[in-house]
Amino acid sequence: MSRSAVLRYYVYEATRNAHLSGPIWVVFLLSRGVSYTGVGLLDAVFSVTIVLAEAPTGYLGDRLGRRRSLLIGTVGASLGSLAFAFGSSLPTFLAAYVLLAVARTFTSGSDEAWLYDTLRAETDSDQFARIRGRGKSIGLAVSAVAALAGGLLGTVNLAWPWLASAATTALAVPVVATFPEPDPEALDDADAGSGGDDTASDSDDPLGPLAALRIARGRLLAGGLCGFLLLSGVFTAVMGVVGFFVQPVTRDALAGTTVDSFGLAGVTVGGFTVDGIVALGVVFAAFRLVAAAVTARTGWIEERLGAAGWFRLAPTGFGVVLAGVVAVPVAAVPVFFLLRAVRSVTAPLRGQYVNDRTPSVGRATTLSAVSVFDGVLVAPFELVGGRVADAIGPLATTSLLGGLLVSVALVSPWTYRDD
Repeated sequence: MSRSAVLRYYVYEATRNAHLSGPIWVVFLLSRGVSYTGVGLLDAVFSVTIVLAEAPTGYLGDRLGRRRSLLIGTVGASLGSLAFAFGSSLPTFLAAYVLLAVARTFTSGSDEAWLYDTLRAETDSDQFARIRGRGKSIGLAVSAVAALAGGLLGTVNLAWPWLASAATTALAVPVVATFPEPDPEALDDADAGSGGDDTASDSDDPLGPLAALRIARGRLLAGGLCGFLLLSGVFTAVMGVVGFFVQPVTRDALAGTTVDSFGLAGVTVGGFTVDGIVALGVVFAAFRLVAAAVTARTGWIEERLGAAGWFRLAPTGFGVVLAGVVAVPVAAVPVFFLLRAVRSVTAPLRGQYVNDRTPSVGRATTLSAVSVFDGVLVAPFELVGGRVADAIGPLATTSLLGGLLVSVALVSPWTYRDD
């Protein structure tokens, strides 16, 4: 993969992650008259839309090409942020959420598939985790700066961070337009040389939707991959549910935090104090900077542990940390920093493991099917986790989830597989 293509990929990761709305999206919705019930409904619609759209858009990514799929997703993300900025009621936000969800599904499988295939065409796919991890690290670093800017911009008008997000995301469009398309013949040679799936080795024949889904199903149900997806899926689900508690717990930890030195204490925007908005921006920026620093070492971790080694150690180790939070509540915020770092490293390593076991043809469909699998698995965790948190509180729920993660990791046959 040429140096210029790698640099373009890094620029793409930077621009598409420059979301200034991260620290203020909840307070923005509340300022527009949306209740917490409405916020929950929006999140549910977003998740359901992703599950429903992943397989079709993944297939389109295989059929239309990765670059075109990424272009559609990038344009959709920019338009979705723009629609959010001008939204004024729950129905308009629902429409914007659907657009943002569909846009995400156009990029969720195709970005990995494009990068892996581009590397594989030059027999360099072993660099996937390193380059993917470095790209995510760059994205996290940019998102940290964006969080600070979003917190400050939100003190003027809570819609402005959404407008800025639409503009920065749009900057990725001309970058994606210059992405090279991998040579199909080179991919065929690479698959043949690695003993890939012969049933899907002919890139010149267009793959029909039913055939693509059959191939994806066969790959997902393969013994080793199925066990890995179940364990890594539970790991992802637990981290996702714990992520819901970051804002309320951090908010409580920041209670009384002000920026009196700027003369802003007590000033409100959209019904929320300016000092609180700025403080959230600072904390979210710190989360992302720590995650970026750790994610930059993904290649180092992959070289020493391997993707399989990470998933044999990280779920158990992180589960133990989560289980101990209820005994040491003061450690909750530092654990959230660790959460951001672990999630960021886990994603590219999971992609490396799955991609290494997936031939080129139908790759985006298979990766999108993995996202569907994740969505189906995560949904009950979210529903049950929310109910349990209402009953016993977020910290106790975090500990229970940690114990569950340790149990699943210890009883999973994949953990003891000689891979």
